[in-house]
Amino acid sequence: MASSSEQPPPYSPSNQQQGQQPGQQYIHQFVQQNPQGFVQAQPSKEGFSDIYSGYGYTQQSQMPPPIMNTTTTNVVVCQPQAGPTLIINPAPYSYMTPAILTCLFCCWITGIGAIIAASMSQSQASEMKYDEARKSSKIARILILVTICCGIGGYIILLAVSVAGHG
Repeated sequence: MASSSEQPPPYSPSNQQQGQQPGQQYIHQFVQQNPQGFVQAQPSKEGFSDIYSGYGYTQQSQMPPPIMNTTTTNVVVCQPQAGPTLIINPAPYSYMTPAILTCLFCCWITGIGAIIAASMSQSQASEMKYDEARKSSKIARILILVTICCGIGGYIILLAVSVAGHG
């Protein structure tokens, strides 16, 4: 048995020269067999040709050359600009129809006032005087409510007198 302090001799193949690293012998052998080095075949631009493989076969492309379009198109993109803010103030409701109906069916005295206020509201709205038109519209609404109350009160009084007169 050998002692554990003894190291085995380093491995060196018999055909490896001294001073060469492992693997260099294969490089030297490849260079001797291929003095031009490693050459990769590149296809030519005219077709599919491999002149390095020795076949010498050239195939022409069957596709026609591309047609170049020489027209240009300009595209303009516009971002929306912040313009002035418009506040739309709609015309108020004039109450003309309820004024006419209450004038006919309830009380004509206050109903005529409601029709005049509703007419003023319409004419002021057509002149774009919306604040004045709203005031006239409120007056017409109040007069319509007064006309309805007068009409209902008048019918109640008429009914009471009618019943009392027959009884």
